[in-house]
Amino acid sequence: MSIANWAKGLVENSYDFIIDAYDATKGKVDEIYETKTKTQGGYDQRTSWIAAGVLEQKTGPDDMNVTYRRPSEGFSAYSVYRNFTDGVALNLTEVEDMPKNKATDLITDHVKSWGVKMRTTEDRFAASLFRRGGFTEGYADFNAVYGSNNFVTNSLAYDSKPAFTRADNLRTSKGGGTYHNALAVGLNVTSLGTLYDRVFVENAYDERDEEIETASMGTIALVFPPQLRRAATQAVESEYLPGVDTNDVNPLYKACKLVEWSLLRANATAWYLGVLKQGITFYRRGVPQIRFFRDEDSGAYKASARVRYGWMFWNFRFWGGSNVPLS
Repeated sequence: MSIANWAKGLVENSYDFIIDAYDATKGKVDEIYETKTKTQGGYDQRTSWIAAGVLEQKTGPDDMNVTYRRPSEGFSAYSVYRNFTDGVALNLTEVEDMPKNKATDLITDHVKSWGVKMRTTEDRFAASLFRRGGFTEGYADFNAVYGSNNFVTNSLAYDSKPAFTRADNLRTSKGGGTYHNALAVGLNVTSLGTLYDRVFVENAYDERDEEIETASMGTIALVFPPQLRRAATQAVESEYLPGVDTNDVNPLYKACKLVEWSLLRANATAWYLGVLKQGITFYRRGVPQIRFFRDEDSGAYKASARVRYGWMFWNFRFWGGSNVPLS
């Protein structure tokens, strides 16, 4: 059986096989992250300008003088697209001895399964921002090294702090203000309210330390692992305060969307509150690359898959967490 008979149809249909299986699988990346598809380059960067300040109120009707201020840059965040690969091989004897249709079906099923696994790979990679975002010594997925360009090598976020910092590890804005976006409390109505205030009140300031309205910039979501389903549902879906006989209204009833993410299960007590698609971006670099070929040395028939993904954490103000692991 020749490689032409075995691989021609697969080469033509492999991308469709993968995308069909990929689309049939539900992931969390598109729900939680801003997503972008890039067709060129090996990295992306985002440099924030310090926004204009609030306009100055003049004291009299005849005072129209303008105070001019120079624009300046905020922090720069980077994302390098990382390579993810897999392969399958059938040795020469296997291909020659098994029926043609069986060999084709075997590889076809394997290619389809890559579609499912690519979705899982995206989610696992994206989840590392949350699962390791509190590491005080950082985590390698935050690094951005491309060729000779070492944009970020301290394994921390854009401002050289963890993505989620507690009160004993404050981050500093360009204006000199200090902030943190992580707590160490369990999930219930009271602690959800505390984190809500932390994200949308105490941290709702721009790089000039002027007030901004982050809560209205998108859908607010409570993101949690499966182990916290009951606590999350009780905190958000209960119209009245749980365990209280006086029928006091739950002030956080329907205040946020519930997003259960199974790939956060390794950190059973960690939970997060934020604005969906704000402050974090996920990149898909190009389309999956599938190759079918024959190893001339061994005679084996092989198929390989390659994809490239990246993510960027570019603004802490939209997200907070509790019980986020520190190491």
